[in-house]
Amino acid sequence: MTERAVPCGRTATCPGFILSAALLFLSVLAPSAAVADDSYILGYAAALLEHEFGLSATIRVTDGAVTVHTSHLSRGTREKVLAGLKRIPDVRQARVVESGDALAPFPEAGTSVLETRISRPSSEFLPRGTLFEPLHADPRWPHFSAAYRRGTAGPDPKSSFAGNFGDSLSLYRHAAAFEGQWELGLQAGVFSIFDVGSPSGSQDLFNADYLIAITTAYRTGPLSGLFRLLHLSSHLGDEYILNSTPPVTRLGLALEGFDARMSYDVSDWLRVYGGGGYFFSVSPSDIKRGTGQFGAELTAPKTYFGDTIRPVAYADFQSNQRTDWTIGRSLMMGVQFEHFEVLSRNLQLLLEYYAGPSPNGDFLFQKTEWFGIGLHFYL
Repeated sequence: MTERAVPCGRTATCPGFILSAALLFLSVLAPSAAVADDSYILGYAAALLEHEFGLSATIRVTDGAVTVHTSHLSRGTREKVLAGLKRIPDVRQARVVESGDALAPFPEAGTSVLETRISRPSSEFLPRGTLFEPLHADPRWPHFSAAYRRGTAGPDPKSSFAGNFGDSLSLYRHAAAFEGQWELGLQAGVFSIFDVGSPSGSQDLFNADYLIAITTAYRTGPLSGLFRLLHLSSHLGDEYILNSTPPVTRLGLALEGFDARMSYDVSDWLRVYGGGGYFFSVSPSDIKRGTGQFGAELTAPKTYFGDTIRPVAYADFQSNQRTDWTIGRSLMMGVQFEHFEVLSRNLQLLLEYYAGPSPNGDFLFQKTEWFGIGLHFYL
């Protein structure tokens, strides 16, 4: 039997025609699917920035690429915003463009652009974060940390555990002059040292300092400031007193006063700060009252090992009238874990070095030196 080819027509199905029709159908659906995905991303991003960060911003989404145009953010807030945006499903790329920078689309962006604008409230109770970023290398900045230290000079134990407990809390935030914000807050911290190499093997408390402060802060663009009314007191450990030879006497340090600091973000990776203070009530009464401080912080603009760690380095220098303005040097360097947060606090693993007048209250007139390594949680 001879088979006869059937031409494409009303009674035959042509494979080429089917393929062309399928491609045409998919090409019609693809843009609408992309727009649907972008609409979801836009709504998710707007809710995130408005409710989690309280930002005023313009948000653009193009084929899964998100651009946020906003006023200047602190370095820590910028990193958290980017991390939050990248966690949104179907987001390919995310970036934050700050005031003064050009708002251009991603080079590979398509023609479909979705945009929305969100505005932060003029005032807010218990807002997220703080306007003034932590002074990471300040030995008396309230935060949670645990560190092992090896003392090489001075009164500190040769082997010690340093446990810090504390935080900064913003109570109220409001719009302020020059497109800025100001806030009222609290700080509280406990800074304790335990002798882990004591002969008794009991890990005696060596010293504990207590700080509480009422704070007010201001930020506009890269410039921020902090003013504090504070109380600082120091207490020697009972076991340390009982086991000391020769016997020691409590100094009973108690200080009330104020201090002020200004900070400027020179770039995304460099911050500098400085300030001073004065104690209007001191015990013992013969302690001199002036204080000074300055420092710098470096934060790597890039992350490594799959966006999991970011190198950081901090330097803090303090001098006080009570020690004839001798400078105490606190240096830290290490890494910040980018995708590990506890209550919005970043975890950092830091190497530590300190040399100068002891920051431990009852030993403030003695010079000390230590090396250490610790885990630190910062806002």
